[in-house]
Amino acid sequence: MTEYKAFTKTFFLWIFSLFLLTAVPEAAHSRIYVDITSPYFQKIPIAVPYAKTSPGTFENDLLGRKISDILSNDLKFHGFFSVLEPERYGGRADADWSKFRMNYVVRGTLWRSGKSVIAELKLIDLANGSVIEGRRYKGDIKALRAMAHRFSNLIVEAITGESGVSLSKLTFVAQKNRIREVYSSDFDGFNVKRETFDMGITLSPRYSPDGRYVVYTSFRTGKPCLYIKDIKTGEIHRLTAFSGLNIAPAWHPDSKRLAVTLSKDGNPDIYVVDLNGKIQAKLTNGPGINVSPTWSPNGKRLAFVSDRTGSPQIYVMDLQDGSVRRITYRGSYNTDPQWSPRGDRIAYSGRIDGQFQVFTVAPEGGDPVQLTFKGSNENPSWSPDGRQIMYSSTRLGRYKALFVMFANGTGQRMLLHFAKGVTTPHWGPNRF
Repeated sequence: MTEYKAFTKTFFLWIFSLFLLTAVPEAAHSRIYVDITSPYFQKIPIAVPYAKTSPGTFENDLLGRKISDILSNDLKFHGFFSVLEPERYGGRADADWSKFRMNYVVRGTLWRSGKSVIAELKLIDLANGSVIEGRRYKGDIKALRAMAHRFSNLIVEAITGESGVSLSKLTFVAQKNRIREVYSSDFDGFNVKRETFDMGITLSPRYSPDGRYVVYTSFRTGKPCLYIKDIKTGEIHRLTAFSGLNIAPAWHPDSKRLAVTLSKDGNPDIYVVDLNGKIQAKLTNGPGINVSPTWSPNGKRLAFVSDRTGSPQIYVMDLQDGSVRRITYRGSYNTDPQWSPRGDRIAYSGRIDGQFQVFTVAPEGGDPVQLTFKGSNENPSWSPDGRQIMYSSTRLGRYKALFVMFANGTGQRMLLHFAKGVTTPHWGPNRF
């Protein structure tokens, strides 16, 4: 009971802070790079006609439309593209594109045999008719969405010069009948999958940077311990089970160690542990509660939350010399920092007028930028390309839903509404 009370005190501080496919390249052409960071950047016009199907049955034609729709939605999600609606040109690949001032078109062909499909997809540069990217995917019909995601990633990389997010996954906690388990989904909120069956309370799942593991806190034994699940094998092993708290895991960029909060010596402090749960270092030593660590992309700095000055605020530690600097001063309750993969901003949740909103601030401190204003918005998590932020929000009502926005706060839209609310989401790497 004493451990539970200790956890409850820190938990409320922390929770607020908080198929196989084969691909064969068909063409190799020089890539076109677009400066998407320019203030004069305009969305790139592209069309994704319905894929041709063989045999040409009604059911197969629906599959052809489905893979095209998924591709279109993937491209829209990234924010770089203006996708021409099929209704404007009849969804035909042989449309007169000169009428629409298109830059690119994605042409697809789908062959079906029973439950198996072959999808051939090509990105065409309409300026000269060349094939910029081409792939042929083979798999079960259920893999159609994965095929589209893979080709979408190629399109983004071919045109912008950088990887997108369509190969990434999300992990989060969802509640059903007072049971809170870890779930996962594709980056777009589809294919929700239950990852744990602890029949109790689980918290704060986090994908490893290499995409191999997910770490989380669970009360499966009655007290908060940290566990790691191997995504490929499904095997789960306990990471730490020290007395007191074992919470708030954060992966080091090398995927070989984690920063975690332990209270085994009384005060909740941040430690570094390896994949066997062995302590490698103690990073904080009071005063106050120290939780919610997040590493800089190069692993040389660590942001975290501490109430050492009386209220939860965000600090940054230089791991080379051990120096610590407070970076938030506006607001009396700032929690759950998340370092951008680009290294230039830290997203966090700050309380205003009794509700939490998402902010970003430079790692060196300075004036924060408020990104959300409606409802209570918490648990920010960056996309693997650093261009978008996912967060949980109550703006739809009682149960929290997942929302996503671009890094400057524009383009806010719902991503996933599931069960009796979803919390503590984390956006995994673009390599699943």
